[in-house]
Amino acid sequence: MRVLITGAATAFGQALATALSEVHQLRLSDHESISTDCEFVQSELNHDETTDALVADIDIIVHQAYTPRLGDGETAWLDHNSRRTYNLLLAASEAAVKHVILISTLDLFTPYDDHLTVSEHWQPLPSCEPAILGAHLAEFTTREFAHSHALQVTVARLGHLVRSEEVEDQPYDPMWLDERDATHAINRILVKIAKRRHRQYGVVHLQSDAQRARFSVKPAKDHLEFAPQHNFEANP
Repeated sequence: MRVLITGAATAFGQALATALSEVHQLRLSDHESISTDCEFVQSELNHDETTDALVADIDIIVHQAYTPRLGDGETAWLDHNSRRTYNLLLAASEAAVKHVILISTLDLFTPYDDHLTVSEHWQPLPSCEPAILGAHLAEFTTREFAHSHALQVTVARLGHLVRSEEVEDQPYDPMWLDERDATHAINRILVKIAKRRHRQYGVVHLQSDAQRARFSVKPAKDHLEFAPQHNFEANP
């Protein structure tokens, strides 16, 4: 499949490109230029012909709504997750893109007491922090496109991305998710889309499968055959 990955200059964008390039034909995009062997299109995701060209001939879009960057002001961050996300989705719907995977965050649910079993059916409790509020706005926007049947959407809410070997000596975070497990999960979503085993709108929670993990990943394991390999149980 032809897959567009936005936010390609971020660490997770690059990890996704590496993991998915073995199977899919990729087009990468970001507002800043990067060096890559994949096709790359620099884009501000404005409401114009450049965004139309960005999504042309694309089957699936993996759009990162939760990619905080140092130096971004609050206005710029919220603009990325609202207006620019809307521009991307509108262009995608007009280009008959098959599916959009929105990368969001489980931080939308941290206000809930940690003893509660929060599932994909619970309502987010966003704070006013720009990164968190931005992710909520992006989710709301994609949901409206799905509910109007303009696009099929899967929202993937990720825990805190790390690499297990880099946090061995750090205090345990119950929301850790190894980025290799995250890319594995996104690939599993792509497999389900290719097999037409998906809904008009779906949400999946992704983090480690540890006893001390903040949220359950059982639905992801059952539906996606998600098999996280890093559970951080050795961390004190």
